[in-house]
Amino acid sequence: MLASDREREATVLRLRAAHLEGRIETEEFEERVGRAESARTRADLEAIEADLPQRSGPAIRPTTGVPWFPGRRHFAERKVLDAPLEAVREATLAFLLPPLEKNGYPLHEQSPDALVFGQRFRGARIMVRFRDLGDRRTLVLVHGTAPLAVRRAFAQLGD
Repeated sequence: MLASDREREATVLRLRAAHLEGRIETEEFEERVGRAESARTRADLEAIEADLPQRSGPAIRPTTGVPWFPGRRHFAERKVLDAPLEAVREATLAFLLPPLEKNGYPLHEQSPDALVFGQRFRGARIMVRFRDLGDRRTLVLVHGTAPLAVRRAFAQLGD
């Protein structure tokens, strides 16, 4: 199967981590990055990092449950969604923009991996970050201060 740009980028990130851990030297790192950037298939990418140990970072535990405490409160949500980053970002905008705008949180800033919603008169804001986990999975991290309806919308993201 052909490799995507995101898969190539994920391989380069894993190579960078291995280099920083001292597992590969600078020359080898640069050579492998060059091979990763020109790889055509997933098998090519797998071969580039076959001798490196699997990353065993801390497990990402998604948040569960739906908020119930009324009023404007600080909140944080972590969701792992089985879809590529771009699809998750577009779905997040489609699903969350209406309740956010209804509650006075217009989209203030956006980048490929982050969205910022804010209230101009109160200074409250909600930050949404996206992280590609590879294998067509995306981590969504959200934090901010918002009323119950907005917190519930974020808690139901991915359901």
